[in-house]
Parts: sequence; C-alpha cells; structure tokens
Amino acid sequence: MAKDSHIDFSTIDGQLLDGLDFCRKVYKVFDQINREADGKSRLRLRQSKIDKRLVEELLPLACYIQARYQVGRRIKVRWLSGSQQYDAVLWSSGSLVKHGGAPRRVFVEVTTSVHPNDYLMRQLLHQRGGSFGVKGIHREGKAIISKPYVFSGGENAKDLAEQILARLSAKAKKTYPSATVLVVNCIPNCLILEDEWTDAVEQVRKAGSRVEFREVFLLDMFMSHTTTLYCDRQRSPRPKSQKT
Repeated sequence: MAKDSHIDFSTIDGQLLDGLDFCRKVYKVFDQINREADGKSRLRLRQSKIDKRLVEELLPLACYIQARYQVGRRIKVRWLSGSQQYDAVLWSSGSLVKHGGAPRRVFVEVTTSVHPNDYLMRQLLHQRGGSFGVKGIHREGKAIISKPYVFSGGENAKDLAEQILARLSAKAKKTYPSATVLVVNCIPNCLILEDEWTDAVEQVRKAGSRVEFREVFLLDMFMSHTTTLYCDRQRSPRPKSQKT
C-alpha cells in the first residue's frame, strides 16, 4: 500500500472534509511531528500556534467527531483557524438526521480544562526529563521547583470538577451561534480512574451550572473517558437580543 504524502494544516484548514478523513489527516499531522527530531518537545511545549492547536483543539475535535460518526449519521467538517466565534462547523446526513435524531448542522467550540501549573510541569519534563505533579510545583525567581504532593481522598475528582466548571463559566460569558457544541478537553492533575471521572462529572451536574450549549462533550483523551451534558430544554428561552 502506498504511503500517504506529507500532510500539513493547509489540507485541513477551511477544507470541507468527510469526518473520518479529517480525523485521519489530524492523526497524520500528529505522527509526522512526533517523528521529527524535536517533535516530542514540540508536542510537549506547544510554543507555536500549530503545535498548540493540534494538541488542544484538533485532537479533541477529532475525538468528538469519531464519537458522533455512526450508522445513520455521516459527518462532514470544516475546521477554521481564524478568530470566528467557533472552531468548526459540522454537517450531518443520514437516517438519524432525517428522523430528527441528530442535528443537520452544529458549530463546535473546543476548550481545555487544565491546572494553571501544567505548563510548568511540561517545561520541567522537557528540561530535566521528569517532574512531580502540578500541585507541588511553583516558581522561585527563574527556577521551577517541583515537590511531591499527596492527594487526599476525593481531591482529584474535586479538582477536575472545579476546572470543568471554571471553563463552563468562562465560555458562558461569550456569544456563540445557536446549536453550538462545546468540547472540553479535560486534563486532570494526575491519572484519573473511572470512578473519579464519574464523581467529577456528578459534581459538575450538582453544581447547577447552566449549560449554555446544545451539548457539552467532556473528554479525557489519555484515559478515553467521555461524558455528554445536554442543555436544560425545560428552561424558558432567553430573548434573542440577550448575549450568552
């Protein structure tokens, strides 16, 4: 089988692609960068727009598309790198759309839920090859100090829930088109098990945060955890002139 030719962002940005072909291209770009001499450092530090968008935007978007692409729902996607109110537009077709089980068109916004010290941990990994977790790390002048931190019972789930709620709150202050899906790329403070993920999601639900999107797709790519939160369809619609 012939190998794929080199793929760059120009083959993805602004192009209307079949959803699975879009995912293939995104993963191909990731593989290409990862094979380069400085590829792992690029993916870890994410200092360029290309590397940052690939890890924090395109990969989570690809995961969402794969979760929704199915029998009865074929998806086409147009990802845009500009400064518009959303990151991508998805068009669906098939029996699920015909019978009202899936929307014809949705806009997708991708955001990342992560501890503010995550970048320091990634810098240490790059510089020294190792680091303790984000809750035991801080700066002292120009130096990055990393110390062990012991989590108490339930703390990991609580931290993740608070990070997710912070992103929902921040995004709720902005204006998006109707029928917008929010994909939240969740990066826990440490390895999170299935029961901790379930606990964190339940805390988000109980917090009563208003879901201002058609759906919120929560994703932990490392452990393949996913959960979908839907908007409260019972609440009264707001006036069209009011901003999100």
